[in-house]
Amino acid sequence: MLGHLIQPEEETQLITIYRVDSGGMPTLFTSLSFDEARKMGFEKFGKLLGENLILDSPKLRDLFSRDVL
Repeated sequence: MLGHLIQPEEETQLITIYRVDSGGMPTLFTSLSFDEARKMGFEKFGKLLGENLILDSPKLRDLFSRDVL
């Protein structure tokens, strides 16, 4: 089962998203600086984050594919 880990990192000022495979091994998916997220605003950043997670998750993507297409 594919999962995700969202990690806000204070030292690097990055929000990093990892894919986590069925064995628990994380792989970098994407990252965004705190400044970039702040400039987007809460609503836009939340939407981007949610869309990225849904589109990267096969089961969620299938669940919502009719709504998107």
